[in-house]
Amino acid sequence: MTPQPLIEASDPALTYSSAYGNHVFSVLQQKIFTICAQIDAVERTLVHSLQRTLHCFTSPHITMMELGIPPLILQQALQLVALHFRYTVLHTNTIAAKLYNLRCKFHCSNAHPQHTIENRIAQAYSTLMISSTYPGPPNMPRSVTLAKPKNKGKSYTTFLKPIVSAEWLRQIRLKYPHAPLPPSCNVSSILRAHFLLHHLSLCNNLYKLPPYLTMCGHRNPMSLLRLQSQNHQSIPTHMLTIRDAYDSRVCLYCPLGVTGSEIHLILECPATSHVALDLIQFLTTLLYDTCQPDWSTLTTHQQTPLILAPSTLSKKFYHVWLQSTLPVILDYVSHMETFLYNMT
Repeated sequence: MTPQPLIEASDPALTYSSAYGNHVFSVLQQKIFTICAQIDAVERTLVHSLQRTLHCFTSPHITMMELGIPPLILQQALQLVALHFRYTVLHTNTIAAKLYNLRCKFHCSNAHPQHTIENRIAQAYSTLMISSTYPGPPNMPRSVTLAKPKNKGKSYTTFLKPIVSAEWLRQIRLKYPHAPLPPSCNVSSILRAHFLLHHLSLCNNLYKLPPYLTMCGHRNPMSLLRLQSQNHQSIPTHMLTIRDAYDSRVCLYCPLGVTGSEIHLILECPATSHVALDLIQFLTTLLYDTCQPDWSTLTTHQQTPLILAPSTLSKKFYHVWLQSTLPVILDYVSHMETFLYNMT
């Protein structure tokens, strides 16, 4: 009996994250939330709603990385910096802009409340570590200067997104000071296991849905999403019902007594690794044809991401590689799911 997918490929679940995220971001843009605890509460609600919709109950930290949802505190900082741009460049003659610029001249000398708009904008510049002429008009990049007047605001917001993405990536890396080096000992948590496998793909995917969720519209990528996000319930280290320490969750399919991680089941387990042989042969040939490093020279922490959708390739090959390999990868994931289901 083959397990049925929880969400069909035609369902709007994969676009739900973007739509719901944009709704929450628009609420933040109205400057309703001024306290970090309020923003954290909205963020938790957003992530839990996405997890229920996608049936993917992994760590909230992993959910946000996989679906390209930045911390809302960073998103609000972006919107506050964009608001400063509008007040000092685009709409300087409005009453709101004139009051804002007047208050900015005196906010250093006056004992303003902490959550005034000028103080929050100053904090946003500090959060994103943007060197600027604040509180004066910001320096405009070439893309904004060349944009039509009606598009300058949108162009400036687009310019800020890579800055937010870079700050988000910096914050992520601070949690894993020894990455991107392979682990020198057993992995201690789902978060570290996810980061060690997919840290290179973060440079491509932050702030947007990963391509494997959008490039193959006629196939259901939910099982691949669960494998990527450490939440596939056929993998012992992913199982929510197991409360043991990460490295104590042994493989259920072989007698070796080793940790039952996705690396073990895909590449090393004598009971399950044969399922990936055809895919590995396909990837080996493709690596050779595209002048990439030979499969045998890669570590298991480099091979596994290639099997689960590439994260170790440069941006030059990223989308072209996915177009060639994603259908084969989805076939493998489906066969692996069926095989594991029949073994239990």
